Amino acid sequence: MTDYRSFDRTQLISRYGQLTSPEQAWACMDMTRQKLIDMIHQHEPFEEQLRLHFPPNALLNRQRNEIGAEMPFTLGSEKKLYFCWEPDAIGAAAYLDVSRMDQRVWNIGEEISAGTMVLTVLATTPPLVMALETVNSLEGRTYDVRREATFAQPISLLDLEQLCDSGLPRSSQALNPQLAERVLNALTGLVENPRPLYLDAGACGVDSESEATATVHALALAQRHGSETDYCGGCQTNIKGRSTVHFFRDRHVDLHWDIQDHVDDAALLCADCHRLMHAPTLKHLQRMLVACPGCGARNPKEYFWGMPVFPPDEEEYVVGGCAIPNPPVPRYSCRNCELSFGEHPHWVSEPLAD
Repeated sequence: MTDYRSFDRTQLISRYGQLTSPEQAWACMDMTRQKLIDMIHQHEPFEEQLRLHFPPNALLNRQRNEIGAEMPFTLGSEKKLYFCWEPDAIGAAAYLDVSRMDQRVWNIGEEISAGTMVLTVLATTPPLVMALETVNSLEGRTYDVRREATFAQPISLLDLEQLCDSGLPRSSQALNPQLAERVLNALTGLVENPRPLYLDAGACGVDSESEATATVHALALAQRHGSETDYCGGCQTNIKGRSTVHFFRDRHVDLHWDIQDHVDDAALLCADCHRLMHAPTLKHLQRMLVACPGCGARNPKEYFWGMPVFPPDEEEYVVGGCAIPNPPVPRYSCRNCELSFGEHPHWVSEPLAD
């Protein structure tokens, strides 16, 4: 079976068209790369029975501009546009979800009045235009805003600058009215006629990220809902603000793909799960296990409370029975010193009697 993980969108759509028809190939433009690969695998066993087709001018990027905003964008009653540059792109992206707007810390260094529009740009490479909002009110440093548009299909600031024929700042500041009008007109054009954005990304690391990988990381956080970014995609540990991005592409790294394909291929993991994905060794797995607060050993058995119908593996579990002791209730039993303890070092009890 062909390994399609290194294929770009053009190649996948073309291959799908060979196995089906040009019309079906055009209809699959909104599929993720993985969905396309799955569909190809489903059709390949029947290839000998199918005519070969080649889709004309297969689209390279998916159209994700269903933003539900009133178009075209125009300046509000205050006729002001504030350019909000977010140097901490990963931190800011995690709070762009509308359910978390009240927790967001804005990189705004001056007083802005109600009615001012705010354009949020993440300091990635390239910078990404992510949201347009209008300030309803200001109390101290807390802003109450109305979200006008979230740009789920990212817009490169470089494209925005090119279309409005003007450079834009790399710091937070108010734009003059003439430039503000040109920026909003250009923004409307890029929403209606989106441009593809390609990156060479995919070499992920636990302790550091390349510029391209950090851009994918920021977009993945911005596109997913709060609950999806709070917990590790592997062990479900709370990783709020501490996620790392892992790419499921084996040895294929730094592939030249549309940015959305990179995001679809990325998982948000805790550092331990990320290291395990790159180095699945017994030694590393043991380092991840809970440490005994008594002797430090990291290979405990786990308590099973109640009376199971079928006895669990004695090598992995201790049956505690139905007589649950007073809190704290032990969760683990050390194989080395037989100390019973919970998830945290202060949850310690004496070894239970047989």
